[in-house]
Amino acid sequence: MSKQVRLAIVSLGIAISVLFSQVSQARTVEQEIEKTGVLKVGVREDSPLFGFGSEKAGYCADFANSLAENLSEKLGKTINTELVKSTLQNRWNLVKDGTVHLECGPNIIAPEREQEYGIKFSQPFFVTATQVFTTTDTTEESLKSGTIGIIEGTINEQEIRLLYPDEQVNNSFGSTRQGINAVQLQEIIGFASDGILLEATASVLELNPNRYNLVTPLIGNIPLCNAYGMILPGDEQNSQWHDTVNSWILKSDRAVEIWKTWFNDFLPYIRVILDACQGTQPN
Repeated sequence: MSKQVRLAIVSLGIAISVLFSQVSQARTVEQEIEKTGVLKVGVREDSPLFGFGSEKAGYCADFANSLAENLSEKLGKTINTELVKSTLQNRWNLVKDGTVHLECGPNIIAPEREQEYGIKFSQPFFVTATQVFTTTDTTEESLKSGTIGIIEGTINEQEIRLLYPDEQVNNSFGSTRQGINAVQLQEIIGFASDGILLEATASVLELNPNRYNLVTPLIGNIPLCNAYGMILPGDEQNSQWHDTVNSWILKSDRAVEIWKTWFNDFLPYIRVILDACQGTQPN
């Protein structure tokens, strides 16, 4: 066999391998779930109500299990749920690189993030607003001059920087719990985050609700309202998967029951935020 023939065969083999690799990667999420029998969902461990503790207990774990049950009926085979730990930093890439089929958590819907990270947000499943946790003895004057804690790289940080000068903002905090503890230790005057995460974390810490306030920053007369969505793959070939998840969020009685299980105790807070945000668009 001549050298040229050998080279041609090797080149052909490489081309075929690349082709089959591309075909394999082109499988849609639902095709992969059907093939493997596993729905992989990213869930945070640091977000009370949504995903908390090593068991990732919360709305997201229950939502994932109910979606797997629905897929089992739809596909005619048992679909199991695999919960993968996600973080504030890795949640986008977990979805983009296919490690998980969706990520559920307090993910603020922002079109620019869809473009930046190559993902797609689901329909909203929760509404909150950026608020500042303070102690009840904090005065309006001290809030104007004191240090506001924040988590770096969040929508909350972008919004707080619209209202406070840079020298007043400390973005060295890694979690809501850390920020709330810093307020209680009087290391900072307030900590800004999504109001529902502040409320939920205060509940986990068993704080006396009469000893803290959630201050709501306004632009004009409108709070800084935000909606949460699931993170989904951004490619168009998975449009059916987008429809499946959105339909389960919006139309499933079981999904509504799960939502009530986790959020009913916070309905007074949610109603106040919804009333304040009425007529505004999520950021």
